[in-house]
Amino acid sequence: MKRCTLTIGCLLGDQAAACLMRLITGEKGSRNYSYSCGEEYGYFYDPFLKKWMAFDNRHNTCLVEQCNTSKEAENFLYDDGALFAA
Repeated sequence: MKRCTLTIGCLLGDQAAACLMRLITGEKGSRNYSYSCGEEYGYFYDPFLKKWMAFDNRHNTCLVEQCNTSKEAENFLYDDGALFAA
């Protein structure tokens, strides 16, 4: 289980993967990440890529990073090792 330092709102596992897919595909042929998911962020393991995927859309920019470990993915969401980047 993950450490308890993650703040409320950080999505993990299947919830994070589903959210990122919604951000990427958008609705009706246009991307909708600026409006519908503006506060979502999280990370999950992708078995196809064998990598951890971290994403952060808290500033409506949808940053995505491939990471080798879960710790690296979690650290992507932090700024200066203490607070989440947003």
